[in-house]
Amino acid sequence: MHADPLDCQAPAPAQTRQTSAPVRAHFCVARLADDGRRDKLISRKYGRRRHPARDGPTPAMSPTRPPEFATGRLLIFMIGLDVVDRLLGAPPDLPTWRVADMANRKGILGTWLSSAVARGVELSDAEGAYLRRWEQRVETLHATGVELADRYQATVLKGPAIARFYPDGLLRQSGDVDLFAPSQDVLWSCVRDLVDRRGAVPQGVSILEGPEGVHVGVAMKWPAAEPHLDKPMGADVTTFTFAGDLRGVPVRIAPVPEQDLCGLFAVAEERFQRKFRIKDLLDLLVLAEVLEQRLGDDLTEVVCEHAGRLALAPELRQLIVRASEWVSLSERWHRTADALRPLARREKDLRRPGRQGVHRLSFGMPLDERPGAASRVDIHRRAGSSLVTTPVGTCLLTRRLVVDEDELTDALDHARSLTTPS
Repeated sequence: MHADPLDCQAPAPAQTRQTSAPVRAHFCVARLADDGRRDKLISRKYGRRRHPARDGPTPAMSPTRPPEFATGRLLIFMIGLDVVDRLLGAPPDLPTWRVADMANRKGILGTWLSSAVARGVELSDAEGAYLRRWEQRVETLHATGVELADRYQATVLKGPAIARFYPDGLLRQSGDVDLFAPSQDVLWSCVRDLVDRRGAVPQGVSILEGPEGVHVGVAMKWPAAEPHLDKPMGADVTTFTFAGDLRGVPVRIAPVPEQDLCGLFAVAEERFQRKFRIKDLLDLLVLAEVLEQRLGDDLTEVVCEHAGRLALAPELRQLIVRASEWVSLSERWHRTADALRPLARREKDLRRPGRQGVHRLSFGMPLDERPGAASRVDIHRRAGSSLVTTPVGTCLLTRRLVVDEDELTDALDHARSLTTPS
């Protein structure tokens, strides 16, 4: 029987376990050279993934800490320029090229290179060029998000809103920029701006239908500076903040006003799209320090109140527990994780079909670029194919990721009929 993930407890801090068995640590590093199972072997020692039969009972969420982690003291150890190495599970004496390989396979090589430079590692010309490409990409995405937010009264979610809290010298990688638009007018203004100024194209339109109406999301893409080497640039513009799992978690419309709290729950929301990654744990650690410094002893109450209201207690608790497996968290954050446990169980009990606020998602597959109404979507339903006309073209509405040829042909005929005079 698998254990309930909500009952997972954080293991002892890295410093305690890393110094307790130095012989085993050297054995793990030696094995790396023999069979190439790099991070798996390192993680047995440094990743702190416990096995009950081997390691005994899982320790409590508030483990014993060295004196520098005394309760009530401002925690500044959590985030340092070596934090990426620690989240990767790399031992301190592992050659940098091996750590770089681990970072590359985890998708955070740009972040690791920035931390290496800040620690005095000299990069080659090619490595420096790679890092500069990442820096330019992030700068462009951040500037795009800020400009659209200022111009059209949209709100930037994640991205620059989280990166502003990162330590100096540590780059937060970004694949796209996420924007909340309070209305369809704002959403389509942002989309048209991206088309005009960036040459962006809509990758797809998402339609969320619920009791109170329709919400829209548009994914835009445009070429990176090195289009044959790097992923396209992207922007996701939505009239909602959090979509949930579209089964038992309601759509949440308005963003949290405070950027640090909004960023925290935006990271937790990612769990509905995929498993948490190292980048998510790094975001959590950065935001944890910022929130603790701002909220102090009110941290647990404020975070739990928002977690309950946003239906994200299970995901946030999982994020905190995962991060605590790699980097020591403060006592306040351990108390917060404990307080989230009953909220998480209650939230999971509420996740049932028919819950108020849950929306139905349809994907909009682009068919043409003929514009519809200037600032809204119109849904055209008929047996066989339902279409949505938008300011940037017509899309086939489908709940499936694969469309067969007959369905596509019927949808194209339907789209042509919408623009043919009767």
